[in-house]
Amino acid sequence: MTGDPEAILDLAAESIFTRGLDGRILTWNKASEEVYGWSKQAAIGQHAQEFLKTAFSDPAIEAQAQAIEHGAWEGEITRVTEAGKTLHILARWSVRCGADGAPLDIVETGRDVTALRTSEAALRYSEHRYHNLFGAMAASFWELDFSGVVRMVRGLNLPGFAELRAHLRDHPAFVREMMRATRVIDVNQHTVGLFGAAEKEQLLGNVEPFWPPESTQDYAEGVLQAMSRNANYTTECKLRKADGSTFDALFTAAYPPQTAGKGTVLVGVIDITARKKAFAKLEESESRYRSLFYNMPVSLWRMDSSRLIAVLADLRRQGVTDLDGYMDAHPGFLAHTMNCVEVAEVNQSTLDLFGARDLADMKIPVERYWKSSPQTFRNLIVARFRGDQTFEEETQMNALDGRPIDGLFTVAFPPALNELGISLNAFVDATERVRAQQMLQRVQADFAHASRVSMLGELTASIAHEVNQPLAAIATNAGAGMRWLDRPVPNVDEVRALTGSILADARRAADIIARVRRMATRRDTGMAELSVSEIIEESLRFLSHELQARGVSVSLELESGAPPVWGDRTQLQQVLVNLVVNAVQSMSGTGARRPAIRIETALADPATLHCCVEDSGPGIGADHFGRLFDSFFTTRQDGMGMGLRICRSIIEAHGGRIEADNDARIGGARFSFTLPVAKDVPRRQ
Repeated sequence: MTGDPEAILDLAAESIFTRGLDGRILTWNKASEEVYGWSKQAAIGQHAQEFLKTAFSDPAIEAQAQAIEHGAWEGEITRVTEAGKTLHILARWSVRCGADGAPLDIVETGRDVTALRTSEAALRYSEHRYHNLFGAMAASFWELDFSGVVRMVRGLNLPGFAELRAHLRDHPAFVREMMRATRVIDVNQHTVGLFGAAEKEQLLGNVEPFWPPESTQDYAEGVLQAMSRNANYTTECKLRKADGSTFDALFTAAYPPQTAGKGTVLVGVIDITARKKAFAKLEESESRYRSLFYNMPVSLWRMDSSRLIAVLADLRRQGVTDLDGYMDAHPGFLAHTMNCVEVAEVNQSTLDLFGARDLADMKIPVERYWKSSPQTFRNLIVARFRGDQTFEEETQMNALDGRPIDGLFTVAFPPALNELGISLNAFVDATERVRAQQMLQRVQADFAHASRVSMLGELTASIAHEVNQPLAAIATNAGAGMRWLDRPVPNVDEVRALTGSILADARRAADIIARVRRMATRRDTGMAELSVSEIIEESLRFLSHELQARGVSVSLELESGAPPVWGDRTQLQQVLVNLVVNAVQSMSGTGARRPAIRIETALADPATLHCCVEDSGPGIGADHFGRLFDSFFTTRQDGMGMGLRICRSIIEAHGGRIEADNDARIGGARFSFTLPVAKDVPRRQ
């Protein structure tokens, strides 16, 4: 056993393993198995830094290069265990060299300081609210002669330590005598001020005046620790000042081995009154936080994002500035970032909303919550990389059973918490609101359909006239064709020409019926890139007979080369038809000599297309402006009062605005609307 170096390493209490200069693990002791959870068989041969997901507190450190240059390197790193737990390791790397002085391998000794770092982090988390409360604390130092107490204890002739403890507990007066037997040899100047003495000599007596009755057993415990040969004793207790007032103190007694036979004791006293009050306030604050966090009727999450922060910091060191572009080039990066975030805490509302029994149920891979909306998580990562302190987006998350939940997702990562790897998330359930919006959209679609059907009823004469024209032409051409065929020598060329005309008129009639059918059919929205100029021309063809019958002239001033918009063809046609029909009806019976309509399109700016429909009628009454777009408002006895309201709903659903005024160039009313061009609109089918 003594001749086997690896067996000897297995006896060590700290993690010790060696690796080659290429980073591959060569040896792995039992303590390493216990610390990291990986067996020797699994670890040997692995690249240590990648296998253990090593991260440095300062990523700029070239630890191995420093170790080779100086023979050793020491510092703190983080690693991930086989179970996925992140550990803080205080590591020392020592380089072993061959006979020629060339480096052979690196021996690492590591100590797990995770618990210490966790408590330090928790303390920092609290301390940022209390302005470094303990930073200015000073200490009081005493040198005591304890020899009289030793003689008193030995004089009891008690058989053992348990009996001594029981005696001191049951005889507080004896403990007070031990205090009077403890002599003060010296104190520092801070002690004079802390205990309210006029001068040092006022304190150079016995210690009994400084120990109030409620602290008697604390002193007794100090005696017991000294008699049991412990190196030191620390407790929080009450001590008394020279004026009789008491304060909270951190009392520490040290029993140096070199003075054990002489009875000399060194004592340190720190006034922790402020700290005790601070902790009381902290406990109160924590209680309020817990009450607020757990009882809020909103889903709240506390996330551990420390690994994600390290990943993003590494990208910055690599010179990455465009995270969107980087993720496009690295499709697997988004899933990697999701795996770097863990659920640390959730409230009851979250458990109820996501169908969980407890926090353990929620500790699943984060990507499962974003199955429906991974783009939201991507946007969140980009915002965090950009340095934003908050992020908000309407999105959809997935419950534990996979069902989608619509809501508003918000995240806060202020710098104070960001340093600790903490982010606070909130998710406001909006499922019912989304359902209500969908229902409203269906109702609006039904009204729009009803409005189109009503409009078709008004245009029945025009539609019949349009359809009758090609049908009459078909009948005429068919009769002529039959006559050419009935001749003694049929004229096939004439019949062929007439048949072509019949086919063209049939197609024309079919186109007219198709336009009417599109307007009359109730169907789901079909979004596509559309030319507004084409929509205007199609709408005017639909209304051509109505315009001719009423003697209305139409002039067009359409932007040449205007970019397309993203919209629904039938809905936008409905807007144009509504506005033109309203204009025609407003000019009917007004005595206008030359009823006219002017339609213009222009780019208001590179991202917005502007369209206006003007007429030469009497304009809009001053008392009607405020109600034009209200539901069921109409100035016609047979009107539904829904046309303009539906126009506004359609335009706003397309991301635009509609308004009306009397500023038409041709003297009447003007209705104007805007639409965003296609390249600036999210593609939502």
